[in-house]
Amino acid sequence: MTSSSAVVAPPRLAWFLRGQLLDRAALILSWAAVATEFFILALSGEPAPGYTGVVLVAAGLVLGRTRRLAGLMVVALGAVAASLLATEFVAMWTVVVFALFSVAVRGSRAVVALLIAGIPVYLALVLREHGDFQASGALVATACCAAGVAVGSAIRAQQGYLESMRQRALDAEATAGLAIERGIAEERVRIARDLHDVVGHEVAVLGMYLGVAEVSLSEGNAATRTALESARASVRRVLHETQLILTVLRRGGDDDPTSPAPDMSQLPALVETFRTAGVEVELVASGDTGELDPTVSLAAYRIVQEALTNAQRHGRGKVKLVITRTEGQLKIVAENKNASLQRSHTGARGYGLVGMRERALSAGGRLSVDDDGTRFRVTAILTTKGGIIR
Repeated sequence: MTSSSAVVAPPRLAWFLRGQLLDRAALILSWAAVATEFFILALSGEPAPGYTGVVLVAAGLVLGRTRRLAGLMVVALGAVAASLLATEFVAMWTVVVFALFSVAVRGSRAVVALLIAGIPVYLALVLREHGDFQASGALVATACCAAGVAVGSAIRAQQGYLESMRQRALDAEATAGLAIERGIAEERVRIARDLHDVVGHEVAVLGMYLGVAEVSLSEGNAATRTALESARASVRRVLHETQLILTVLRRGGDDDPTSPAPDMSQLPALVETFRTAGVEVELVASGDTGELDPTVSLAAYRIVQEALTNAQRHGRGKVKLVITRTEGQLKIVAENKNASLQRSHTGARGYGLVGMRERALSAGGRLSVDDDGTRFRVTAILTTKGGIIR
């Protein structure tokens, strides 16, 4: 039986609408606005207090790359200072808009971000307009802040939707592959059953009749007796070959069923085989993994094996494998860099992920995958006795 599976191409955002690219563009525009504001203030002979807003906004942009909301608060504070202390302030609240967009597109809570930055900017501009709550500048600035958050959130949501569609496509492809494999296994079992019940039975009956015929021959039919003996020997060989075929069909290409199942006690040997193959593996193990439920131990071994295989095929650099045994739980984390963004989004990894999830579920655990485009992390949490994790 042969089969072919086409790689499902999931939908993607146009390159100019991708959140990471737009986030970088917003950062570049923000720094351009800061530089422009600085030169405008310098050329106009602005007093020293007028530069407070520019300095705070610049500090907020730096801080915002690691701490999003904290950086946004500093940027908003800088825009407020520029509105109250400087003669030119428009560029600073445009930076607030860009910062709100970046924060939203990178996944922070949009409403909280808008409250942190939008309200201070609005109130500062109202104060600049002598308490006019309907001042056009204040209303326009607030509307632009809301628009920045809305656009960032929309792009973030669209990316999440497309990512879920991509994962669904990969899971569907992997599930189709599993269905094909199950069909092949069922077909093997059916053929083996037919061989045993029909062919094997008929061949055995044939051998019995040949024996009866041989016994019934008279003493003078030596040639016929020799032919019957040869025929019975051929029947025995057919039965032997049929038995071998049945063994192969029922085994289905898996490991020798008479050999013991692997478990976590063989983990060092498994890691060493990957190191021998050229994979740099950093193994960090804590806790005793010896006394585990056999089902859990087998599932953990197979999950580690598949995770290292994925790392070898689709990743680059050192693989960090952390195995932690705590009270009642066994945690497995395997992480390394993606070989490239393009390869990380192919369907080659889908089958292995489905297999690892099924292994984890079979042992009463759970498995999660974190892929940010640059690093790929697999985390499995199993209970040491095979119970279900809530």
